[in-house]
Amino acid sequence: MEQVPLNGQVSKVLAFSIRVKQMRVNRVSTSMLWASMLLVLLFAPSISSIPSGVGDMANEGCLCHGGISDATTVVISGLPEKFESNTTYNLSLEIESSINASKDSHQGGFRFFTKGGGVVQFENASEVQQLNDGWTHELAGTYQRQWNLTWTSPENSTEPVKFSLVGNAVNGNEQSNGDGWSSYVISIPHVDGPPVEDTVSEQTDISALDWTVFAAALAALAFFLIRVLR
Repeated sequence: MEQVPLNGQVSKVLAFSIRVKQMRVNRVSTSMLWASMLLVLLFAPSISSIPSGVGDMANEGCLCHGGISDATTVVISGLPEKFESNTTYNLSLEIESSINASKDSHQGGFRFFTKGGGVVQFENASEVQQLNDGWTHELAGTYQRQWNLTWTSPENSTEPVKFSLVGNAVNGNEQSNGDGWSSYVISIPHVDGPPVEDTVSEQTDISALDWTVFAAALAALAFFLIRVLR
């Protein structure tokens, strides 16, 4: 039987060892890539939620700040029980919360939108911006928890108008922890229009679907992290 030189055997062993290590590195790299992608997807709302305002991603609430908070209440004050055509109303978006408001830091932010028409004009245009068919705070507008505006009702419509507000009280630590948000939705009928039912509603919790998606993402992330560490 032909004998393989010792040097040749060593070379084969080394080559095989290198290939195995390369396979392990590729496996770890792939797992790390998937884990990174999951992290981006999982925390995308937190990355997008910045003090300079939020778009329609916040129409269902400030989910990047956790669940709705019992410590925070939001309201739209100044709305009539019924509105008249082409009439201007003075309104205020208000956030009331037991979360401490730091005088020299960010205190809160909001997402406000209507359905049914009318013209919205904020008192201080430098504190707010129009974004994704609604209004939200600017950076300069986060040092407060109240924003004043006027709403001029539609001229040729007698349909109800729906007002939606999501407000977030923040503690000024530049993080999402320790903050608390809530929402307020109200439909106002026209004096000559049809009545509306359940005119006021407040969101009380994150939906079951939101929790399911969040739990599934955490489980998938844990699975890939375990693969990386093995």
